[in-house]
Amino acid sequence: MSEERTLTARERLRIHLREARRTTDSPIVEAQLTAALDAWNDLPPTPLRECPVCGKVGLPERIRNHECDQPNQLCMSE
Repeated sequence: MSEERTLTARERLRIHLREARRTTDSPIVEAQLTAALDAWNDLPPTPLRECPVCGKVGLPERIRNHECDQPNQLCMSE
């Protein structure tokens, strides 16, 4: 796994909503995108998961594919 941080689905969604709001020429669409961003901000945080092999804690999509500190282990935990 590279050191470069990958974006979560939630982070990608927020980026797309913000970019769409920034580039729209329609006040109606801008208002809808602003409401969507407000709803996104009100979402509860994603619960963290713990790797059953090494105990590392993080977002589910990152823990699912991280490299364990244990030799020769690639966690694919659910």
